[in-house]
Amino acid sequence: MAFHGDAHYLADVRYLGHRGQSLPSMTAMLEPQPPIVADAVLMHRLAQRDSTALVELERRHRGSLYAQAYGILTDAIAAERVVRDAFAQLWFAAAQYTGGVSPWTLLREMARELARAERALRDSPVRRR
Repeated sequence: MAFHGDAHYLADVRYLGHRGQSLPSMTAMLEPQPPIVADAVLMHRLAQRDSTALVELERRHRGSLYAQAYGILTDAIAAERVVRDAFAQLWFAAAQYTGGVSPWTLLREMARELARAERALRDSPVRRR
């Protein structure tokens, strides 16, 4: 591949992947991406019942919340339930969101409290029937 000093030059190089399949060209990988929307903006949209905002917040934060919940519970199913419930709580709490804390902090606190409550119920000497 020749080097060109022009900063605007983009190579349209194709690579062959497994079984000779063509991968996307370099120019396709360098196409402009949509701007990242701040979590606070997503919370505002969520307060207006925009479900795509909830989907984006979940995409961004699900993994970290799961890791936190799993660290407290050491139970994958319970950790998944905690994460699901945290996002459900966020959906209903969005209308009261004032911006005093970041949405990430709010989610993290929700998940932590839910996980602690789940652990307390699990470890309670009184068994649920």
